[in-house]
Amino acid sequence: MSSNWHETLKQWAKPPSESEEEKASNAARMISEAVRETGVLSSRAFNIYPTGSYRNNTNVRLGSDVDVALVLQDAFLYTLPDRVRAEDVGIPSVVSRYGLGEFRSDIGRALRQKFGTDVTPGNKTFDIAGNSYRLPADATPFVLHRYYTGKRFADGRWEYLEGVETRPANDPNRRIVNWHKEHYDSGVRRNAATNRRFKRVARILKRLRDDMKERGTPEARAACAPAASFLLECLAYIAPDTCFNREAGGYYEDVRAVISHAWNVTREDATASALLEVSGRKRLFGPEQGWTRAQAHEFLAQAWRRVGFPS
Repeated sequence: MSSNWHETLKQWAKPPSESEEEKASNAARMISEAVRETGVLSSRAFNIYPTGSYRNNTNVRLGSDVDVALVLQDAFLYTLPDRVRAEDVGIPSVVSRYGLGEFRSDIGRALRQKFGTDVTPGNKTFDIAGNSYRLPADATPFVLHRYYTGKRFADGRWEYLEGVETRPANDPNRRIVNWHKEHYDSGVRRNAATNRRFKRVARILKRLRDDMKERGTPEARAACAPAASFLLECLAYIAPDTCFNREAGGYYEDVRAVISHAWNVTREDATASALLEVSGRKRLFGPEQGWTRAQAHEFLAQAWRRVGFPS
C-alpha cells in the first residue's frame, strides 16, 4: 500500500469501470429473463429490480455480488401497532396458500432452468456464480410488507408503509424487512446535498475495509468481519453535511471527519440506539441486524489507525 493516502483515497472514490458495470447489468438482466421466460411463475404477479450497492451506486471495483430482489405481489406480511388486530385494519383471516416459501421454491426452479449448476440455494438468497460475461449475483425472494402506523385517513382506511420482507428458510420466525425504494431515494438526495461526496466516501470506506482484510493487523482483520457494505454506507450517511467537501480535489479530510463522527456516535448504546439506516425506516443497530454497535465502533477505530489519521 502506498504511503500517499491522499492519492489512494482519490482512487478508491471512483466507481467501477464500464466493463464491470456491463457485467453487473448482464447478471441482473439474465435473472429477470430466467424468472420471466421459463414459465414457472407465469401465473404469479411479481416485481424484479436491482438492490444493494450496484443499484445505489456505492459499489466498488471488484466488489460485492450484484443484488437482485424478486418481490411477490400476490401476498403480504405485516406489522401492527400494539392493541390493533389484523381484522381491525381489514386483513382477511384466510391467508393465501401461496406465500414466501412457495415463491422461493418456484424462483429456485426457474433459476436452475436458466443457470444450471451455477445456482447455489441459501437460507435467504440464491447465489449465482459469475463468469467472463456476468458478475456473481444474489437473487433474494421477498413478499410485500405492510407496516401499519396506527393512523387512519379521513375515510377510515388505516395508513401503512410498504416495504418488502423475507425470512430465512432455516429460521422462519426471523423477520427481515427492507425498504429498498426509501434507501435509494434518500441516498440520491444526500449525494446531491453533499456535491456527490456521500457515495464517494461510502466507496472509500468499503475499499478501506478490503485493504484492512488483506494488509491490516490481526485486530484490523478481525474488525472487518461484521463490517458489511450496507453498514459502511449507513455510517457514511449519518455524517452531517459539514463532514463533506473539506478539501478541493481530495477526500482525506472528508474521510477523517466521517470516521471521527461515526466513531463518536457509536461510543455508547444510548446515542447509537437513535441511529437509523439510510432509508430512515429501521434502526441501524436493532436486534435484527447482523452487526452490533460495539463492532461498528471497533471497525472505525481500526480504520482510523490503518490510515494513520492524527489524534
